[in-house]
Amino acid sequence: MSLRSKMLAMSTIPVIVLVFAVIYTVSAQRTASRTNAEVDNATVVRQQLSEIQDDLAVAESSVRGFLLTAEPDVLASYGEAVRSLRRDLAELDTSLVDEDHREPLARLEELVTERLATFRATLQIGVDRTPELQSRLETQLLRGAELTTTLRELLGSMRTTNDRYARERIAAREAAFDRSYRVQVIAMPLAILAAMILMASFTGGMVRRVTKMRHNAVHLEQGRPLERPDTSHDELGSLSRALVRTGKHLSELQEDLRRHATVDDLTGLANRRGFFALGEHELLVAARTRSSVALLFVDVDGLKRVNDELGHVVGDLLLKETADVIRETIRASDIAGRLGGDEFCVLLMGDPELDPERVVERMQDTLSVHNARPGRTYHVSLSMGISALPPGRSVTLEELIDAADERMYEDKRARQSVSETAWSI
Repeated sequence: MSLRSKMLAMSTIPVIVLVFAVIYTVSAQRTASRTNAEVDNATVVRQQLSEIQDDLAVAESSVRGFLLTAEPDVLASYGEAVRSLRRDLAELDTSLVDEDHREPLARLEELVTERLATFRATLQIGVDRTPELQSRLETQLLRGAELTTTLRELLGSMRTTNDRYARERIAAREAAFDRSYRVQVIAMPLAILAAMILMASFTGGMVRRVTKMRHNAVHLEQGRPLERPDTSHDELGSLSRALVRTGKHLSELQEDLRRHATVDDLTGLANRRGFFALGEHELLVAARTRSSVALLFVDVDGLKRVNDELGHVVGDLLLKETADVIRETIRASDIAGRLGGDEFCVLLMGDPELDPERVVERMQDTLSVHNARPGRTYHVSLSMGISALPPGRSVTLEELIDAADERMYEDKRARQSVSETAWSI
């Protein structure tokens, strides 16, 4: 199993618990919000049912007072009670959200309508009654009493149903809060604790494995034998084994890197980086020891023509032969390098008697020997310039190269002038 899979497997437990805890918490909050609204609505419904019953009682009392006193002013409270009763019924119809209340509400509206009809019939009979009207009045009063009793029972039943509905909503809210509490206070901490223990154990194992790899890295840096690699089949194990394998080849690779970084592959001389690194160091030594220093700048003439006419392979042979001429001419203490393309430099180190012009003569002699060899397809021609540094004087290698390069171009122009003169003659 990969390291990533192990970490994902251990992190799954707290993530799952956290997700469930969040779901339960959000669900509990929604349930609480919903049930609170439902409980508030149930309270409003209960109040409206009570107001309907009170309105009916006021209306009935007003009608009876009118029958007893024959005072029209008594009927003012009757009209207000009827208007309030209708308004309360309309609000109750809006407030009831439970479908179980719809049928009782329809029955309530039917009974209220019938009771209001008995009130109107009673008021139409009035106080001056014949025996026939008195009989009708008694019938209406008896019917009204029956309707009042039925209305009271129906309103009581609706209040009971409404109260039971409110208790159920409150119980649902409390149950949701209890589940959320158990998850957040008990299950989630235990799961996180277990995950922390597993993660601590896993982290401790990784730390030990990484420490072993660090020790191997230190041994590799110091050239000491490496410890046995990690045998696990995850990324750290693969990395540990790769580190041990790498250690076996590092010494050869380091040597190859050093050689490629400082040596020109074509000529075997120092490349620009290697020449500057050695040359700057030798200049510092020469300044301290007050030794004579000179720099010979060599440019290969006609390299482009050889490449164009004979091919780049022959051009490479020309560069290699130039390097051979330089090696055969200078001493082991001198530093030679190819700066790039057809440009070579030689840093001549010696005592105060150093004669760089003599070095140029020797190089011309060596060059003549090479050009005299039979079967050649090209001619080696070199333009050279010298810049000498008096003992004890301090300059940079770049300054020496610039000065020698300028003199090399003077030599090249002079050689071209002689060649053109000879051609015109």
